Amino acid sequence: MKPLRTAATLLASTLLCACQTPMSNERNFGPYPGAPNIDRRYTGTVADWPLFFIRHHFSTQCFDTQYCRVKYGSVPAEDRKPTGSIESVGRHYPAILTQAKRIGIDNFAGPVVIDWNSKDGTALHAEIDFDKLFKDRLVPIPPTVKREDIPELINISEPTIVVEVVDRTVNVYTSTHIPMKEEQIPGNRYSDFNDDLVRVFTRTY
Repeated sequence: MKPLRTAATLLASTLLCACQTPMSNERNFGPYPGAPNIDRRYTGTVADWPLFFIRHHFSTQCFDTQYCRVKYGSVPAEDRKPTGSIESVGRHYPAILTQAKRIGIDNFAGPVVIDWNSKDGTALHAEIDFDKLFKDRLVPIPPTVKREDIPELINISEPTIVVEVVDRTVNVYTSTHIPMKEEQIPGNRYSDFNDDLVRVFTRTY
């Protein structure tokens, strides 16, 4: 009977884990190291509304530059020279911006340091402080997304912060995979989410 008892124990443990899955991200009350001004319980679901984040993903893209280097904390920098135009990406733009290259970074890894040569060869430098840019630690939400549109208990991904360099302009976007109750493309059952880009910073140098 020992094997039977073992199987039953494993089954019970599996069912227990399955029941706990929706709240697996739940943490103690703040303040959190990544969100020091938040004193609400973090669940990673719509129950956190207004949504806040304690970790993030990170990605970079450069277009129309002769040279481009973006350094952020311990994230490996990529030296790119030259870089193509946005038009060269074709139909993959702007979706290419939402593809995180480094995931699960605690807020924040220091300033983003950008050194690049614009399309005409001008050497440029910029630094962006995410700690100030996201001082409220709230997830930027696309205006079309409402709380009531999001299913309860389903995990919402941490936002991807995207730094985009286009010639002389630096943009910072966020993209968050947010489950939705309804299809965003009618008839496409795989479109039950929103990951629209939200621009939170832009400057031309």
